[in-house]
Amino acid sequence: MKKTFMLLIVVIAGIAGFVFFSPIFEKEPPIINVYSNGFITNLRNPLKVEIKDNSGVKEYSVIAIAGKKVFDIKKSKNNALGKEVNLEVKLPNVTEKEIKLIIRAVDNSKWHFFAGNEAEKEIVLKIDTVAPDAQIIKNSYAVGRGGSGAVVVKVSDDNLKDKYIIVNNKYKFKLTPFVKDNYYAALIAWPVAENKFSADLIATDKAGNRVRVHIPFYWKTKGIYNSKNVKINITDKFINNIAKRVLERMGMPIPNDPVSVFKEVNEKVRKICEDRIYNYTKDVYENKIDSFSVSRFNPLPGSAKRADFGEIRHYYYKGSEISKAVHKGIDLAKIKRAKIYSSNFGRVIASEYIGIYGNTLIIYHKLGLYTLYGHTSEFRVKKGDIVKKGKVVARTGATGAVFGDHLHFGVYVQGIPVQPIEWMDSRWIKINIINVINGSKKVINK
Repeated sequence: MKKTFMLLIVVIAGIAGFVFFSPIFEKEPPIINVYSNGFITNLRNPLKVEIKDNSGVKEYSVIAIAGKKVFDIKKSKNNALGKEVNLEVKLPNVTEKEIKLIIRAVDNSKWHFFAGNEAEKEIVLKIDTVAPDAQIIKNSYAVGRGGSGAVVVKVSDDNLKDKYIIVNNKYKFKLTPFVKDNYYAALIAWPVAENKFSADLIATDKAGNRVRVHIPFYWKTKGIYNSKNVKINITDKFINNIAKRVLERMGMPIPNDPVSVFKEVNEKVRKICEDRIYNYTKDVYENKIDSFSVSRFNPLPGSAKRADFGEIRHYYYKGSEISKAVHKGIDLAKIKRAKIYSSNFGRVIASEYIGIYGNTLIIYHKLGLYTLYGHTSEFRVKKGDIVKKGKVVARTGATGAVFGDHLHFGVYVQGIPVQPIEWMDSRWIKINIINVINGSKKVINK
């Protein structure tokens, strides 16, 4: 009798141990995740729900309550739903401002006397069916290929998520708060690589409502973009004394044949340098502006222009074309080691060696506007310095991949290289930039 009792105890303990430790009796309820942006919806977009459980999901249900109405949205009973169930919940079309969701799930565990573990989640969603109010307050009349423009807009929404200007559905330009709440200003650009141009204001809210408003820029077709083709002969002397030196400074291997050396510099190194410059010039640092003003840029007074923005350079070696590139600035020449001046107040963002551009200085001038000074022989300022108008910031030189002493002068708008000649013209700046941004305050302050 005693042995039988002990055996019974062992059997009961074994069964209890099996029930307690066996995976089929796991005790964790399903995990329910609801992917909602701040619990706000526009009702048009399905709500994503995820249900997870290690023993597998046996059944689930989704109920919606709006006012006094109850909606059975989704229900399933199936023992083979898997360990992860992803649902797209289509919400009912209601007029209330809020809707409650109750999501219930049961797993395949044998716990709770084979009933399984149950989880329930309730969330209340705010309903927002109205897209943001987006208006164009003022913009430059015209923009040319490779050129710049200005825009002032109004965007308002209680649940605003994002707002920006997009050019050709590819290039985003950030908006900077301007003067009053809900008003924003931006400089934009027509990238020189693009044959056509279209600019739109995009605004989205947390519910997923989206609005697109076209900005009516007139296309300027003359006098802005110089697409002339330029033939440049590359010599062994240039490859050995200049191109190889650039690769050495960049810490890159030097190919054996001269053509590969030049292509490595003109294509691979150029891409590295332009990516670095983009990262330096893509940001807008102001939290808010009340006005915008710059004078014309004249970094090398009394100089002569030696190369144009946008020209297509074809490089030849011993009679054969080996590579090409688009020039992203203008070249200005004067005397050797000529003084380079800052034409406007700004902050030095970079003062370093940047491959083909040599010793390069980049200055930020507000609202996403930057100037670049390449091939310099000497810096007179360093990264982080604040510079004033008229300050000598560097001297011209022949560092990087160049044939002689000169200044490569570039202008960038939120990372996009633009035509410097525009920004060297005080009349153009006044009409197309200053009058647009500052002139819009009359409308804003009405």
